[in-house]
Amino acid sequence: MDKALYMKQPKGTEQGGDEVVGKCNLAIYGGKQAGNLWSSELHTTMAEVGAARSNGDPNLYLWHHPTNGLIIILVQVDDTVTAAKTTEGVKAGKAVISGKYKVRDLGKLKEFLGMRIERNRAQRTLFLSSPGHTQALLLKFNMKHANHAKVPMFNGTALMRGASDALVDPEPYAELVGSLLYLANTTRPDLAYAAGVMARYMKDPEVHLWQAAKTVLRYLAGTKMAGLLYGGTDGLEGEVDADFGGCLTTRRSTTGWVYTLYGATFSCSSKRQATVAASTAEAEYIAATAAAREALWVLKLMADLDLPYDAVPVLEDNNACRAMASNPEYTGRAKHIDIAHHLLRERVATGDIKLLPVTSVEQPADGLTKPLGSLAFDTFRSRFGMANGIRTGAGQDG
Repeated sequence: MDKALYMKQPKGTEQGGDEVVGKCNLAIYGGKQAGNLWSSELHTTMAEVGAARSNGDPNLYLWHHPTNGLIIILVQVDDTVTAAKTTEGVKAGKAVISGKYKVRDLGKLKEFLGMRIERNRAQRTLFLSSPGHTQALLLKFNMKHANHAKVPMFNGTALMRGASDALVDPEPYAELVGSLLYLANTTRPDLAYAAGVMARYMKDPEVHLWQAAKTVLRYLAGTKMAGLLYGGTDGLEGEVDADFGGCLTTRRSTTGWVYTLYGATFSCSSKRQATVAASTAEAEYIAATAAAREALWVLKLMADLDLPYDAVPVLEDNNACRAMASNPEYTGRAKHIDIAHHLLRERVATGDIKLLPVTSVEQPADGLTKPLGSLAFDTFRSRFGMANGIRTGAGQDG
């Protein structure tokens, strides 16, 4: 313990009266200090062998082993994943931790944080999905046998306050939306817009919001096995879009951006902007700045993983936005925009980000800013690298 911590005595173990408290000599699992103390302890162990924390993620350790090359160790509380180019490298990474702590070696990675991991070595693909989490969600909310929906949110849906006088219990609504947000941030980016919109109304949710959430469950009932399929040689690419004034309650715009590598999404966001934009160009400019911040993180992470990029290509379909980002004299539409958003212009000038033109029809991030029809949504899903499952065959390896 790095700080003194006292607690009430557990029932049945009281000594000295009800007013006497006990001093903790060790951190208690689940306590506020426990996670931080464990992180410090593990960091010391990793540093002793020469492993360094990633600049992009403090839970990612990089060890340049003298004989086995780069060994990557990912830490999530007390779960770790070790990766390297060779089996010997994986064994060396595991030995660092198992040599000091009592561990359970679960062998080849099959599940992690609710995600199923499937590999096909012959096809050189990796498939991430969450069928177990999805099935549990459908069972919990009694939607296992629900009629399937083709999209998580129907085209033209507009959620807002005051559409219904009746309220629903906020606890199950919040639990469901939280679960959908987790899925959207792991293996189901196709849920990002729907989950993000519903998360705006956690307090006193109305009936129509609960019905919208159940529509997402109906969509999940028909796509339980869907996930992200990584494979091929497609390089790093970003896409960004904005829906001008899409929120009917606040008239704020919605930002949507996504980054893909090896043919599938690894980072995406759908979020309402903090301020009202005065034009489509301004909404797109604010969205592009948010995407730029993520791109800077991506550059750090890629460099740590020995996959350096000189610049991140980001597709943007608004001509005025690209002009404001690349031309400092183009001030007519940008002179009132907050200085925080001009980070985009600076990073375009330094060459860290390349804003590239794309037509609105071909914009993959479109589905992160508004509901789409079924045909457009299917195209949106495929551009995110989503598939309904991995094809089995020779060389498949969990």
